Amino acid sequence: MEKNEHPLSWQALARIVAMGVIVVLFWKALPAFPVILIAFVLATALYPIVKIVQKKTKMPKLLTIFLVLIAPIIPFIYWAFTFIPRIAGEIPNMFLTLSNTITHSNILPVFLRSFNLLGYIQSHFDYASTTMNIAVMLLAIITTVVLTFFLVYDADRLFELFLHTVPHKEREKIRELFLEVSRVTGKYIRGNLLISLICGIVIFVGLTLLNIPFALPLAVFAAIMDLLPLVGQTIGAIPAVIIAFGISPITGLLVIALYFLSQEAENIILSPVIYNKALNLYPSVSFLSVLIGASLFGILGAFLSLPVAASIPAIIHYHKNYKIRHHT
Repeated sequence: MEKNEHPLSWQALARIVAMGVIVVLFWKALPAFPVILIAFVLATALYPIVKIVQKKTKMPKLLTIFLVLIAPIIPFIYWAFTFIPRIAGEIPNMFLTLSNTITHSNILPVFLRSFNLLGYIQSHFDYASTTMNIAVMLLAIITTVVLTFFLVYDADRLFELFLHTVPHKEREKIRELFLEVSRVTGKYIRGNLLISLICGIVIFVGLTLLNIPFALPLAVFAAIMDLLPLVGQTIGAIPAVIIAFGISPITGLLVIALYFLSQEAENIILSPVIYNKALNLYPSVSFLSVLIGASLFGILGAFLSLPVAASIPAIIHYHKNYKIRHHT
């Protein structure tokens, strides 16, 4: 009779303890997960650009990464010091205008007209906590940039280290899978940032030509919301439309037309040209991806949901081929 033994070796105990330590450390590091995830995605998007620039210019890797990562940030830093004080000065007046427009509107339902927007903002605004949140946000941004820098710099070595954890026969296939996922993710991130920038400029010019007050903060808000797939464009239009209808119904309709034409130009012209079919997803799949991503991880999940969903076919293809290659 064959004896069925299940010995518990020291190696097995060591693996169990190590796995438990990893789980505990991962749980403790969970608050840092958004920063790590954003840095990883940005590194994935910037890595191909760094390789191309380094190949064409023959510059040292460190200098290439600095130029690709830091150089685009410099105009935003200049813009921040130039325009953020102006935006901060306009925001209180913008909220006052929004509140008065909502209160005296004949179009909105009664429950919306009775909503005290200024009272809500004042009751939820605490100077100390807001200052602390801004400081934490700036620290998170700096940490993200630094971590992205090192991830791009060490990308080759980190990936080779990862490949040593998989069977030798699968390393080339894993490399192909990683390149495909990074291609989709990188193209989406770069494209989304570029489209949002174009959206902000177009909205700012349009609102300025229509003589809409607070054109700059409204355009910045529209550009930030445009980063969110599917629903971001609509959310970004709401404050401008309310203010415009407070001026006149014709102005409100013109602002709606401005945002509608901007959205259609983005969907029909910009997105196909910039993404170049990198995200080949059905609208229903896109909507479900955004819904699930937002439910799990909030705004960050909504932002990353589409490239993750677009990467799934490549992972499924690898899994099917893996089963075929190892079929016995």
